[in-house]
Amino acid sequence: MSLYCHPARASDWVEMETEQDWQPRPSTDLLVRLALIDELVAKALANAKPAAAALPLQQRFQELAERWQDEAGSQSSITKRVMHPSYQAIVGMGRDVVPILLHDLQHHRRDWFWALSAITQENPIDPADAGKVDKMISAWVNWGKKKGLL
Repeated sequence: MSLYCHPARASDWVEMETEQDWQPRPSTDLLVRLALIDELVAKALANAKPAAAALPLQQRFQELAERWQDEAGSQSSITKRVMHPSYQAIVGMGRDVVPILLHDLQHHRRDWFWALSAITQENPIDPADAGKVDKMISAWVNWGKKKGLL
């Protein structure tokens, strides 16, 4: 036999043949504490907002788009705007978000050009119209209608 101190219970020295023989001996106090922790966790989970991934796509998009607009919308640098975590999260939603982006572009005129190009791997904007927001929006809206997305 040897004496072994299990790292989780440094105060408890137990005699055993091997380390695998170690069995925790929870005290009543420990069990009460664990029950209280379980109760607190259950309450916290019941009151928590749903995880972002569990939200419907439209709702998740709206929350991210509003956060992006609030935090990066006034940035003059396109790079800083499109690299914002909320914008990148929207791009990460993939093809399912394209109709939502097109609708938002059409109705709210938010700058989703880079996101649309990144997701679809297309760019229907005529190079001569680059920088002309109305024509850029029109190009994407027409593209969306041709693809049956609007």
